[in-house]
Amino acid sequence: MKLLLAAREGADHFHLVERLDLPDLEIARAETPEEIVAAIADADVFYGVATAAVVQAAPKLRWIQSPSAGVEYVARVPELVESDVLLTNTRGAHGPSIGEHTFALLLALTRRIPECLELQRQHKWGRVELYRTSREIKDSTMGILGYGAIGRGVAQRATAFEMNLLAVDAQAVNGEPFLDEVWPLSRLPEMLERSDVVVIASPLTAESSDLIDAAMLARMRPDAYLIIVSRGGIVNEAALAAALHEGRLAGAGIDVTDVEPLAESSPLWDAPNTVITPHLAGDSFQKERRCVEILCDNLQRFSRGEELVNLVDKRRGY
Repeated sequence: MKLLLAAREGADHFHLVERLDLPDLEIARAETPEEIVAAIADADVFYGVATAAVVQAAPKLRWIQSPSAGVEYVARVPELVESDVLLTNTRGAHGPSIGEHTFALLLALTRRIPECLELQRQHKWGRVELYRTSREIKDSTMGILGYGAIGRGVAQRATAFEMNLLAVDAQAVNGEPFLDEVWPLSRLPEMLERSDVVVIASPLTAESSDLIDAAMLARMRPDAYLIIVSRGGIVNEAALAAALHEGRLAGAGIDVTDVEPLAESSPLWDAPNTVITPHLAGDSFQKERRCVEILCDNLQRFSRGEELVNLVDKRRGY
């Protein structure tokens, strides 16, 4: 069984793969697109992001382990969708880091951290300007769009902050420890209307693309915050920028955008009460190890002919 490691995600922990007790496992590495296409010709397993060129060059390929939780790229590779190649992701690895980043963005907004940093750069104390402008999140309501592993990671931390929780998801979710009920997507407008904070934690699919448009944003309270941490393209950025500049939202925390890097001309850069981070929510040393641990678990399952964890429905994209 030949495994081709072709992702930087978790590279510092690839020694965990090498330590596996799998005598028939052959490990190869590649970095550039050219190296990957050349090395995958006789590979059974691929750890990386599959492109059409990769799939076409891999006649023996049986399984792809994506290094990310989001696999929206599969929609651009019809050869993969139509094939018998299994696709798994690293669902669950990113929950802690994205959960923490969600609250880093939210607390930066509610505790006026960007303004404090600007005053610090100016060597100004600034207490008079900022006193009585902060908000507590205790007892406020957080609505979560997408209640998978990332949504659960956010909900767990919201519970610790004594927040009330609402969530909607495209799939039925049962037995949840952090809230009584996960609503169907049809109740998204109601969730937006009732939430003080809305967190975008869903995958990007055909159904979720541009889901939060101008009409949906208009349902949010003018004193509510929007936090985007899963994928860009779910929120209409032109509509969001307009809402922020016109004061129809209290603020936004944005970690992912439709096109990355975010264009220099985007009005989001200068939107009031907006904190932008460059797709860092899923990043941590610990998360990188968890990604490789999922790969290791699945390699052992694959060698024994067992069902893999985190199997993706390639047509749905999650």
